[in-house]
Amino acid sequence: MSALVDRAHGRDRSDRMLGPLGAGLALIGLLMIAASCYIWSRSSPGWGYDFAAYFDAAQRMLATGSPYQVHTLGGPFQPGPYGLYLYAPPLALLFVPLVAMGASTGLLVWLALRIALLVATCALLPIPRPWRLVMFGVAALSAPFLVDLDLGNVSLIVTFFAVVVWRWLDTPLGGLGLAASLPIRPTMGVIWIWWLIRRQWRAAMWTAIGLAAIALATLPFTGIDMWFQYLTVLRNVSNVMGVTRNLDLGSTALSLGLTSEAGVVMLYLGYVVAIGAIVVSLRRDREISYAVTLMATLLLSPLLWDHYLTMLIVPAALLAARGRRWGVLLPLLGWLPLVFLPFVATAGMLLPFLAPERGRASLEVGRDEPEAVADIDPSLSGTAGA
Repeated sequence: MSALVDRAHGRDRSDRMLGPLGAGLALIGLLMIAASCYIWSRSSPGWGYDFAAYFDAAQRMLATGSPYQVHTLGGPFQPGPYGLYLYAPPLALLFVPLVAMGASTGLLVWLALRIALLVATCALLPIPRPWRLVMFGVAALSAPFLVDLDLGNVSLIVTFFAVVVWRWLDTPLGGLGLAASLPIRPTMGVIWIWWLIRRQWRAAMWTAIGLAAIALATLPFTGIDMWFQYLTVLRNVSNVMGVTRNLDLGSTALSLGLTSEAGVVMLYLGYVVAIGAIVVSLRRDREISYAVTLMATLLLSPLLWDHYLTMLIVPAALLAARGRRWGVLLPLLGWLPLVFLPFVATAGMLLPFLAPERGRASLEVGRDEPEAVADIDPSLSGTAGA
């Protein structure tokens, strides 16, 4: 009995320290972002690399009526070169106001917007408040988030919508969040299929409604032809395995000197493991299953860049909030050499299975179950927007 009391006291002390620790990490993270951006703007070859592709696409849209390059519409091409635009029309359309500002000012505005989104992402995490500060600090210190900020990429935006889906899981707002992510990363559609398998018809319906609304809202500016061009570009993407810095398991096998046949085997093995993990996760509670499915979208993607691992914030936050505090370190594994990152993504998909079920998690973190459930999954408490 005394051992249980000592354990409870130790946990209470640890919980009291979590707030100051989170605040300290958040401050360090902010300083890291500020220092990194200052250095990158003067010396990084990647500074604004992806921003330029989106900015140029918006300029082409204004000048020619299409954001897509001729060679991506004319036939098969390999992804990766500078300036390549592979996204749906809405992203280019959103960049039109930045074009009016000019490239230099537009880049700074784009950077500020994504830093604000990083703050919003962590603030919306459906976990206890002290852990949100911890997760912000960890995210700001992790390589995937920093690389994303350096490049001016959209992975951070997709991660924001992934957290929106998590916070309002299985609800219309979650469906709309997923819809907003699909024009940027189509493989997020795996979550829509996951909803259908779980018979979450309302969330799936609102995803379809949201996606249709996005398309209809753009038609006065883009016309229907631009959407068909987008489908053509996706169809023309080829020879993805082996692209420089592509981290899918097949490309990783090639980078290690294995044969192309072995690369194909590794690629499809990754698909099998991802699909198997989703199927097995259906036996666990919905948040664990969501974290597994979200990370599986990375292994099911033909392209896996290092900044896609911003998604690690979701399994990390879930594990930490359910008593597996070591999970908070997951995003920091993004600092490992590139060859290890496909296995980090795989770990991010499989480690949520180690999280206790929701009811048992509330006991392990030493709180009354109703309060813990409300913190971990606000939609269950009727205050999902709080």
